[in-house]
Amino acid sequence: MEREENKSLINEVFSWSIQRILNKDTFKERIKTIPDKFLSVDEYLNSFVPHLLEETRTELSSSMVSLSKAPVFYIHSVEARTIKETSRTSNHFNISLKVGGKSAIYEPKCGDLIALTEAGRPRSISDLSPLVLAYVFSVQDETRFSVHLSTYISIDGRFPFGSGVFLMTLTTNTRIWKAFHNEGANLSLIKSVLQANTEGTEHSASSRPWGNNVTDIIRSTNLNSSQESAVLSCLETRRFSEKTSVKLIWGPPGTGKTKTVATLLFTLLNLGCKTVVCAPTNTAVVGVASRLLALVKESSSSDHSAYGLGNIVLSGNRVRMGIESKNSDLLDVFLEHRISKLSELSSSLSGWELSLSSFIDYLEKADSNYKTYVLSSERRKKPEDNRSILESFGEFFKKMFYGSSQELDQKKEKILTFSEFIKKEFHILSQELDKKMGHIVDTYTHLPKSFISSNDVKNMITARQAIYQSRSFLRKNSHKHDFVIGSFVFDCLQPLRLLPKRFRVPTLLENEDGMRFCLQNACIIFCTASGASQMTVERTGSIELLVVDEAAQLKECESVAALHLQGLRHVVLIGDELQLPAMVHSEVCEKAKFGRSLFERLVLLGHNKHLLDVQYRMHPAISLFPNMEFYDGKISDAAIVKERVYEKRFLQGSMFGSFSFINVRLGKEEFGDGNSPQNMVEAAVIFEIISNLFKVSSETKTKMSVGVIPPYKGQIRAIQERIGDKYNSVSDQFLTLNVRSVDGFQGGEEDIIIISTVRSNGNGKIGFLSNRQRANVALTRARHCLWVVGNERTLTMSGSVWTELVSDSKRRGCFYDAVDDKNLRDAMNDAMLNVDMSDAYSSFQSLSIRRGRMNAW
Repeated sequence: MEREENKSLINEVFSWSIQRILNKDTFKERIKTIPDKFLSVDEYLNSFVPHLLEETRTELSSSMVSLSKAPVFYIHSVEARTIKETSRTSNHFNISLKVGGKSAIYEPKCGDLIALTEAGRPRSISDLSPLVLAYVFSVQDETRFSVHLSTYISIDGRFPFGSGVFLMTLTTNTRIWKAFHNEGANLSLIKSVLQANTEGTEHSASSRPWGNNVTDIIRSTNLNSSQESAVLSCLETRRFSEKTSVKLIWGPPGTGKTKTVATLLFTLLNLGCKTVVCAPTNTAVVGVASRLLALVKESSSSDHSAYGLGNIVLSGNRVRMGIESKNSDLLDVFLEHRISKLSELSSSLSGWELSLSSFIDYLEKADSNYKTYVLSSERRKKPEDNRSILESFGEFFKKMFYGSSQELDQKKEKILTFSEFIKKEFHILSQELDKKMGHIVDTYTHLPKSFISSNDVKNMITARQAIYQSRSFLRKNSHKHDFVIGSFVFDCLQPLRLLPKRFRVPTLLENEDGMRFCLQNACIIFCTASGASQMTVERTGSIELLVVDEAAQLKECESVAALHLQGLRHVVLIGDELQLPAMVHSEVCEKAKFGRSLFERLVLLGHNKHLLDVQYRMHPAISLFPNMEFYDGKISDAAIVKERVYEKRFLQGSMFGSFSFINVRLGKEEFGDGNSPQNMVEAAVIFEIISNLFKVSSETKTKMSVGVIPPYKGQIRAIQERIGDKYNSVSDQFLTLNVRSVDGFQGGEEDIIIISTVRSNGNGKIGFLSNRQRANVALTRARHCLWVVGNERTLTMSGSVWTELVSDSKRRGCFYDAVDDKNLRDAMNDAMLNVDMSDAYSSFQSLSIRRGRMNAW
């Protein structure tokens, strides 16, 4: 099978009509279930293409349905970028947005897809007819950007559009599309993941020991045996450079996956192994990058902890990564910031050699310089009888201008004492040198180690300290009559003489592209999986190893771009296929396994995965059920969670234990806006529990973080509305509260987690709540207390993992009925009364409307 024709995804989208976008069956006939095995690379790459098109169509269709809520902008001016000579039309324009009045609330980003309209905010899809799409390919600033239009517009006439609306971001999808059609890509690793054959993907551990450096690094991070074994098995692949290898590291909740990855990367950094590190999202990339930077900082001297950061690069979207100027650690390795800093060094370090030489020369010749200064000053004070007629006339003129001779004497130069001379000259020269040395901090922060040695860095720090100490010495001693400069000069001169006279930075950056320089000389490069498509061999050079964190949350098609990296022969996938996979918008794509990760498919094919088998997050009462239900009891509890006793403070005034199921038999599920279930009685119970926790935390001065996990948007809204701003308005409160979906909590943890299961009916229907991966995530976020709120009868009848959880809670004596607690019972009764009154009012309205219609007849 040959690969499909390489037509850009943007042009494909541009060819769609509104009807085609809204039609759910547009690509239905082309969608096939993604197979577990593939016969060829072409079959592998082509199998994802229809799904990517359908996923793009679904997201675009969803945006069009909710146009009234989308960011809108108003056009101030338009300029054609290109002219098609034959028809004098164009489809590339520079757009400037209006500011003030109808101010723009849309901030353009490269990769955005927008729809242009004649005027005003579009309220419905009909306002977009005829459909004119624009793709943002360049952004100058927050009000100026360049677009590629889906249709040609005559540049002779008036530009017919006055506003536009944001639809979706195409960046990730276009990168995946390009990876599918990259004819010159490295296919070595792609070929090794097509089928179940694991030959070449697993190697037995070598008997050859690693050097002391590697051993010391691993031991310094205090890994447990399974974590240490995982790191060593990944390092082992480097000894089989002639083969390709795929390593799977299995990290269940709380088992220190991120710590293990950070240790692996820290070791690879010290070994100089060229590595690209990917994750599904910008946030996930920042998480693992932060852990590596923490290790680098911990292992470095506090005086020069930034040295070596030039070997690490973080590439991505600054806004989505949340990188701010105050977040200096991440900013120091952020690609755009580094390029800017290195380009500044070209001018800021100019004259460094002259400043250094002048300062050293001044210190070495301090005595002779002072004598020269005195002689020069004395010559300017010539005796009156030796003055020429011209000088005498000049003196007469000065007296006439300044007045008395006393006033004239005040204008004469005063000869400084030796100590005063030294202090003045030292201050001037050292200030200039110190300013340039301040820029040198940027040099050793942003330059790779190969361009500046650790000895140079140490000498810079020593020299700067010597200058500060010398200033202090002069300030305290320069007024003394017995001032001696000898030891003072020696202490300052020695470190200055060791400083490098020049740096390679200016010449290098004048002749090379800054991005290429930073990427080619970096050892560890962080980016999203789709961002790996930007890491071409021309930019980065050859890559030896790929590490993918949160690999089970990454659609397999997103892995393709990273697997294409030139030179790549080894990949390490870290994840847990038993937790939530990537989100898929299209139902037909989800059923066709488009959301499945490469990690999960390789596990299905029998590839070995290395288990991290000790969890450090959950109280044993919390970890017991998910450990047995999802991991066959393979996970042990670390000593630290067994020793925890302070969760008892969270339980004061509560009938619940560290793990509890709270039965709300009186609850009633309803379907609100968007057909999303909500249960107001459950919301009332949860509000009462949170109120009690707030009271306990305030009275005992106990800090606690609480997370509420409702699986449905309707219930999230119901709980947030019930809580309001109560726990946001108290500035000195001890309780922090987060209400988010299960998906929003993946990767997170809180002291206390309250799960609202919502569903309450007589037939055991619980919808997507029955998803085992979603249940696993929800049940493993709590550190000290996990309380599940739900209807026993509905969950028991569901035949799902929740059936087992209810049964387990009863068996362990952790089952509680909400009506047995007076406060909860009162809260439920009030909620039921409000629901009944609301239902009665709705019925009355409906009846009134019907009667009105009957009377109208």
